[in-house]
Formats: sequence, structure tokens, C-alpha cells
Amino acid sequence: MRKLIISVLMMSLFISGCGSSATVTVDIPVYGSAWPSITSYEFSKDRDKYFIVGNVNFYAPDSDIDTMTINVFDSRGASVYRVKNVINRPGISRGTIPFSIDYINFANETHTLSIYLTDFNGNTSNQVVDTFRVP
Repeated sequence: MRKLIISVLMMSLFISGCGSSATVTVDIPVYGSAWPSITSYEFSKDRDKYFIVGNVNFYAPDSDIDTMTINVFDSRGASVYRVKNVINRPGISRGTIPFSIDYINFANETHTLSIYLTDFNGNTSNQVVDTFRVP
């Protein structure tokens, strides 16, 4: 079971060039699995207001999404932004979670965006990874 989850995590690692929108397709976990999944996501960059805005769609068979963690790394791999948003969605097995990132203070280069969900039991979802360029 753990190998299957690790495989799903590895297969869901996608990088698209400076995308304004991206979609990830992930198999729903094996029946009986309690692990959450990001089923798709999208984001866009607002160049005028220096914001990344997007949505993460999820499936949580135990209906227990607790947090969404967003990390942004610079071209050297150093973390330049990290936020752990408390979502607290007990009783909801599918849905959409909006997010935004203020990138006005980021260096003019390509950045890597990473998002994953955690449930109340500490289980983490697949991680989605994408890139965007500043400015």
C-alpha cells in the first residue's frame, strides 16, 4: 500500500514551463485508502498585482482535510515562501480550495511552486509541482 502511494506521489510530480494554467490528473486512491489526493489544480499569474491565484481540487475518502501547504523555491532551491493554511474541512470528501501567493518581493527568475494537503491523521496527499517566472 505504501509503495502504491509513493508511486502515485512520484507520478504526480509534473513541471510545466512558466504555466499560466496547469492540470494534473491523478488516479483516485485504492478503495479503502484513507489518504487524501489532489485530483487537479490550476493557477494564473496576475502581473499587474504581483499575485499567483489558483485552485486545488481534492478527494479525501475520510472527509478530513486539515491543511494545505504551499512552498515556493528560487532557482537555487532555497525556500522563498512557505505557508501552511488551516483548511479544516471535516465531513467534506471532495471540493476545491482556493489559494494566492504575493510574489512582489521575489527575485526576477523562475520559481518552483509546490502544493500538498494533509489530513487530520497526518497523511499527506500527492504533491503537485509547477513553475512560474517573475516578472
